[in-house]
Amino acid sequence: MAPIAPSARRLAGLGLCLGRPNARPEHDDVFDRASAAAVAAERAGFTSVWTTETTAEPPGAVPYEAFSLISALAVRTETVHLGVVAEADQRRAPSILSKIVTSVDVISRGRAILSLAGDRSDATDAHRLGEALAVARAMMEDEHPTVDGRIYSVADAVNRPAPVQAGGIPLVVFLHGTGPGVAVLEVCARSADAVVVAGGATGVNEIVSFLGDRQGPRDRPGYRVAILGFVEGDDSSAAAAVAGMRNYGADGCLIGVAAPWSVAQIEYLAPTW
Repeated sequence: MAPIAPSARRLAGLGLCLGRPNARPEHDDVFDRASAAAVAAERAGFTSVWTTETTAEPPGAVPYEAFSLISALAVRTETVHLGVVAEADQRRAPSILSKIVTSVDVISRGRAILSLAGDRSDATDAHRLGEALAVARAMMEDEHPTVDGRIYSVADAVNRPAPVQAGGIPLVVFLHGTGPGVAVLEVCARSADAVVVAGGATGVNEIVSFLGDRQGPRDRPGYRVAILGFVEGDDSSAAAAVAGMRNYGADGCLIGVAAPWSVAQIEYLAPTW
């Protein structure tokens, strides 16, 4: 396959996804546990750490704001890139999201990731995703970002301080839904730096077949979008799934680890890539 974009190379290999914390009595020390997990992942060779948006499920859930958490993790780590898993019901407009992620990039000294969600089961979502990527790119790279879209627009916006990451903040699309999703995948192939694919080795193989040798235009000519798998499970099943996705051509894989984010489990999973 063609090489991946320089901005996507930072995400190749393994990423650690911190699953949602559980009951409050067990996990009042969410930040300490998350910090220990992130530091362990960094030392073990993971390239990225991801948090997950909390859901409003009182009284059992532990509420925390995902971007605040990765900003805090930025001061406890030195090399891993930092992102938030993009759920299907992503709530923030891309302009606001870009400003938040830019702040994370400055705090982390150039290690932020911006993620968006794309719905493969809805062909009309391609237009929304394309506009979201255009707004995000403009907000983070243009001096006076202006995008006149049907769904998302910005006019002479201000994003200061600007991102500090050399080569720009990576734009990652988490693919949701089922079906061919050709229109959504075309948008990703043209404008994203990486996509995250569920469905194990089969899911990765499907996307590799579509995107791996695509010859269409790119916002960054000469490079292809990186393909990252996603897996959750216990140690043995996750290790086998990662191996399968790598064999089918994945550039990396995100591994979801359930709370309380065992350091021993993270260290066990590190050699799987």
